[in-house]
Amino acid sequence: MVMKILHALMHFYSYLFTLFVSGFLTGFGVLAYLSGLHNWKIDSFIWTGKDLSAAMLGLGLIGIASVVLAFFNVFRYLLPLVALAILGLTIYGFFYQGYRFADADAFQGTIGFAVGALGSFACSLMMFKRVRQA
Repeated sequence: MVMKILHALMHFYSYLFTLFVSGFLTGFGVLAYLSGLHNWKIDSFIWTGKDLSAAMLGLGLIGIASVVLAFFNVFRYLLPLVALAILGLTIYGFFYQGYRFADADAFQGTIGFAVGALGSFACSLMMFKRVRQA
């Protein structure tokens, strides 16, 4: 019984984290396309301008679709890939690329986000573990 509850909580966390990040990325992408302004750059992303807008919109929509598909047990394999992409972009953009943090609080917040992304990826992998029926 306890394992079923833990398994369900891990699913919920993975869904919630991926949905939150994907909604955020989709919102920025939609806002960029509605305003028509693509002259922006975020230091932690590898894209700039219109490519950044398209990447945010695409990643966000794929992330939302992966959560919906995994929730309805249609295609569970996409969610771990999206969670891995979020984790990879976080590590690459903030730590590997030499991003400069404004202060210690920004660094700690980014560490917290990276740990959350790692947890989301690990929890999404648990979807493939079968829960024994009692």
